[in-house]
Amino acid sequence: MIRSLLKGLITAWFVASAAFFCLRLSPGDPVERILGPQARAEQIEIYRKSLGLDLPVLTQYKNFLYNLVHLDWGKSLFKDQTVLELIQNAMVPTATLAIIAVSLAFVLASLLGVLAAKNRGNLLDHVLRFFTLSALSFPIFSLAPILIILFSIQLGWLPVSELISPLHYILPCMSLVIPLTSVLSRVIRNQFLESNSEPWINVLRAKGLSENSITLRIYKVCLPTTLNVVSMQLSVVLAGAMITETIFDIPGLGKLLLGAIENRDYPLVQGLIIYTSLIYLILYVITDIINAKIDPRLVSVK
Repeated sequence: MIRSLLKGLITAWFVASAAFFCLRLSPGDPVERILGPQARAEQIEIYRKSLGLDLPVLTQYKNFLYNLVHLDWGKSLFKDQTVLELIQNAMVPTATLAIIAVSLAFVLASLLGVLAAKNRGNLLDHVLRFFTLSALSFPIFSLAPILIILFSIQLGWLPVSELISPLHYILPCMSLVIPLTSVLSRVIRNQFLESNSEPWINVLRAKGLSENSITLRIYKVCLPTTLNVVSMQLSVVLAGAMITETIFDIPGLGKLLLGAIENRDYPLVQGLIIYTSLIYLILYVITDIINAKIDPRLVSVK
């Protein structure tokens, strides 16, 4: 537990430092973008000094770490709000979309993965594997427009932009659920088949457990690996959320980050990168704790 937290803190420091220096090395000047092309050189210099951007990079880095430790993430250069306020406002639609997508993908992948494993080599197994492999061939930036053309433009069943009603969640969630389900279902299928061939399964059958009970225990064995894959796929979900939020005009973290990068809004980009990395680290620690408690192979059978 302490070791995981220590690794998390080191990783958070590394991510924060990488975000800081990469932004300073990237082309573009936020001050010139704020003041516009008509601004005079002395105006640009005065405004840059007011933001502290005239200081040496290492001095800026020291000030950045000091403020970060004191939970001062700064203020957006382009919006009259603090970084934390902007993140809190944008977090709601992104978190809602991500939670729904990951939950649906986990349930569907569990059903499809176990079903394919229980029918290994049969027609159903081949069909499910074909569809999951086909779904993996469509990245989100191509899958989302296809879903819009089919269900919104051609059939007229579902709305496209924003998140006004439950119907507005369907297409964005489908864009994230389909590829994530494909990955997880294949992982669960392979883990289920691998666990089903282990000697302890024969011991359970010899003790007279029903096939349903054995299936449940094998599924529980698959959970640690599945949860690890889910935690790793969260980065893919976030990257997909950026694309999804842009395509469907959702005011979430992804859209906020793309706008901040385009404007070279240093404090906001840094804050968003650190915030998302902290979420990953917290979920990673939680996943480790859960995995240590759910392996049924450590539980004796009466």
